[in-house]
Order: sequence, then structure tokens, then C-alpha cells
Amino acid sequence: MKDLSIGFSSKKGSFAVFALMAFFSITILIFASVRSAGNLAIGSVSYGFGRLWGKSILAEYDIFLKERYGLMAFLGDDISTAKKIDIYKDYSFGDKEYIESSDTSCSLKEYALTEKDNMKKQIEKIVLSGFVPQRYEDADRSEDMTEGETADRRISSRWIIEGLPSYGKADKSYLAGLADKIKSGISLSGIVGNAAADRYISVFFKNHMDDKDLKETYFRCETEYIISGEPDEAKARKNTAAKIKTLRNMLNLYYLYTCSEKREIAMAAASAVTPGPAALLTQAVILELWAYAEAENDLKILYDKKTVPLLKDDTNWALSIENVLGNGSLQTEESAEKEDAGEEGTSYIAPKVMRGEDYSSYLSVLLCGISEDTKIMRIMDIIQINMKYLYSDTSLLKEYNTGLRYQFNVNGQGYEFEIVFTYFE
Repeated sequence: MKDLSIGFSSKKGSFAVFALMAFFSITILIFASVRSAGNLAIGSVSYGFGRLWGKSILAEYDIFLKERYGLMAFLGDDISTAKKIDIYKDYSFGDKEYIESSDTSCSLKEYALTEKDNMKKQIEKIVLSGFVPQRYEDADRSEDMTEGETADRRISSRWIIEGLPSYGKADKSYLAGLADKIKSGISLSGIVGNAAADRYISVFFKNHMDDKDLKETYFRCETEYIISGEPDEAKARKNTAAKIKTLRNMLNLYYLYTCSEKREIAMAAASAVTPGPAALLTQAVILELWAYAEAENDLKILYDKKTVPLLKDDTNWALSIENVLGNGSLQTEESAEKEDAGEEGTSYIAPKVMRGEDYSSYLSVLLCGISEDTKIMRIMDIIQINMKYLYSDTSLLKEYNTGLRYQFNVNGQGYEFEIVFTYFE
């Protein structure tokens, strides 16, 4: 007969082992659940705080760039920016023993303000927002202006010139193409269009004839610098004037060849000088001299803050053939108009009808003959020059950034972020 007590004891032992196993399993599950929940919480906090730390870096944007040029950018490099994020991280996690984090690594290269695409995006946002720079108030202007603002300035320091964003990058102006567009009948608005860089230049930068009530800058001829690339105001103004004269010469010559009356006048003068077949060649020379003389007169009119149309007709043509051939006459075409004074007392002959585009409009046309990349690079030049002059002589635009990318580990889990200025206020 079997011993029933032994069987009963065996069952009690098996149940105890099972209960113990179940207890440990449940304990492990509870611990795992708690740990998983803790990791999820730490992960969520790390992600949320991680983005906040990056936005705190963006909050250090440069006030001068924002208020004067509408640009959103902060000063920093990879190492200093990573250290700032570590400071934020240590402040948030430093007293929590259950959180271990690595040092932050940061990359700013692709977000440099001097990267053309970054600057272009910022300019587009600024133009779309309608932001305008700070200007002089009438009551303050006389006090803020200094004698130095009226003198031509230039940059001769090699280290400053070589530090400009556009240094070493040459560009050509395509005047012939612009002249062809005008000859085809395209209006000024059709030529200028809505290019963000051109609109930005028209609002934020001075020119020789219009300071736009903008506050003090190093150059007065800022737009002329963008057109010419000359870090010397006198040279920039002369270079721009030469381009205007060249453009006007092309358009004036086009008008002369389309005006049968003036062609006949030129032929009569040519025949008197070189009778016979050579008169045709002489006529061409006279027409070219006539067009160029008119272009010089046009520039003087523009310098007197008057207007000159892109394409002329008989009513706004100023010089007669006698003016060109040196007969001493100061008469306008078909009527005796007054002799006016342009810049610095330079005289010019006023046409019968004064209408058309002003000096600033001609600058806008010239800007259309420059590549967008060149305009953006020279915009950056002017901003950097003004920062050095008005803000800090060590300022370099390449040290400013429009965003950042950074990463770190928390409890073995990696986190990576990209934070950029995606809005404009």
C-alpha cells in the first residue's frame, strides 16, 4: 500500500516552486514595465528638451542683423554651440542620477549665412513679409549725420577686402541683352520683374542720388557697389555712370537709326564732310557721336534728379546735330530750351518733354544685367562692411548661422535634431 503522505508532500513542493516562479516572473514583468515606462518618459523628455535647447540657441539671434537687414542668424561655431547645448542639458539632467548623457556634437557648416542658398531664402522671406529697415526720423537726422557721410569712402585694407564674401568671384554685366529687351518694347516693370534680391536692394541699400532716409552706413553708393564690385565710392560711381552711358548710347543709337528725319540730317552733314560713297561711313560715325553725346547729356539729367525714358521719341530728344558737331548752339531739338545744371553745376540741355525713368530706376535695370549669385554675394559684402564699421571691427558674416544640426546620447539612446529659422517675425 502506497504512502499517501509522500505524494501529498510532493504536490505541495511543486506548487511552491510554481508559485515562486510565477512571483519572480510577475516581478520581472513589473520591473520591465516600470523600466520601459521610465525609458519612454526619459526619451520623451530628452526629445522635448533637445528641441528646446536648439531653439534657445536660435533665440540668441543678432539684433543688428534683424533690425537693420531683417536677417535671422546667430553667432557661433561648432564647438561653442555644442558647449552651450551641454550647459542647457546639464542644467536639465545634472541632478538626475538615473540619466546619463554624452557630450553634444554640433554641425553648422551647411547653415552659414554666407551660403548663397541660405541668404537667398532669408531675403525671400524678408521681401514677402514686407519688413523695412529702421530709418531716420526727421527730428533726429540732422543730429545723427556726420561730416564723414558726405565724403567718398574706400576700403584699402587687404585683410578686409579678402574677407568679403564675394572676394575672388568675378562677374560681367550684360548690357547688350538689356538693351535688346528694351528695344523689343518690354517695359521697366517687365525688365525688373519681381526678383527678391532686386526688391531687397531697392529697400535696404542707398544709392548716390537717394539715401532713402536710411541710417548711417559706410558707403553712400551701396547699390553702385553691388553693380560694380568696386570697394571705392568714387570708382563705383564712375563705373556705374559708364554703364548707364553705355546703355543709353545703345538705346539712343537705336532711336537715331529708326528716325528717318535724323538719319537724313546726319547724311547731309556727312556728305558735306566726305562727298560720295564715303558719306555712308561718315554718317555712321556721326550717328554714333550723336548717340553718345545724347547719352552724356542723359546722365547729367539723371544726376539732376530728373527723368530720361528708356526709349526716346522726338519730344524727349535733347541734342541737335549742331550741338554734336560743335557749332556752339545750346538749342534743344525744335525749340530753344533752357540750359540746366546737373550734378556739381555740370550743364545739360533739357529736352522739350521731361519724362521717363529716374536714376534709381536705371540702377534697377543695371541690376538685372548681373547674375543673382553675384548680387547676393555683394549684398553680403555691404552688410559685413557696415557691421565692421557700425558694430564690431571683427565681424565676419561667415560666422553667423541660420540654423544648426546636433546630436547626443541619453542612456544609450541617440537623439539628432535640426533646428532652423523657419519663420519671420
